[in-house]
Amino acid sequence: MTPEQLFHDLLGLGQQWRVARCEYAFDDGVSLWIEETERLCKGESVAAGQLVTRYDRVSEEMVWRHLNVFELRCEIHCRLPRGQRSSDGKVYSVTPPWEGLAKHFTQAFEALALLLLREMPVAAVANAACPRRPSLAQGGLERGGLRWVR
Repeated sequence: MTPEQLFHDLLGLGQQWRVARCEYAFDDGVSLWIEETERLCKGESVAAGQLVTRYDRVSEEMVWRHLNVFELRCEIHCRLPRGQRSSDGKVYSVTPPWEGLAKHFTQAFEALALLLLREMPVAAVANAACPRRPSLAQGGLERGGLRWVR
């Protein structure tokens, strides 16, 4: 099994997405590049209840913070595909299955952060999420709207 297949299975990407590349760097952690497969439009068509065709990809690569892998930072990179609906011609960016509410965090990372925020101060969660650079993580948690309010 290749690292790309392993991460594909661990992320539960299904048949509409694939891990195209994965890299490891000691200082930066694990980076995964994900792209759509030819089956994405079929899934989007079913979800929209009408024919959706692939239009293009957004020009800028987006990055999402994911759960650590073996205590190493993990990020997902993707140039999101755009689809076009047949009924009105509207072009839209496809929402990836890993995206959380804060746009730059995965659902899994948000779930862990919110669980920790219930029990710990933001600074402690930031230190746990990013031990090498907790101030950056704290700012990201606060800007991303991941504050637990009792």
